[in-house]
Amino acid sequence: MDDLKPWWTSKAIWTGLIGSAWGVAGALGLLPEGLSQADVLTVVLAITGIGGVVFRKTAKARIG
Repeated sequence: MDDLKPWWTSKAIWTGLIGSAWGVAGALGLLPEGLSQADVLTVVLAITGIGGVVFRKTAKARIG
């Protein structure tokens, strides 16, 4: 039987949440001054997309 871990210990979940928070901040115009929405969102989407895949691949336990 697989070990289960709480959702809040999942790096993949946190990567998705952080990426979503930046997306919402960009949509609401709440980004730090000097950063363009397009540039920030492009970088955040790239990092969170890659991070989500890597973290999910290296996970040792299922989220329960």
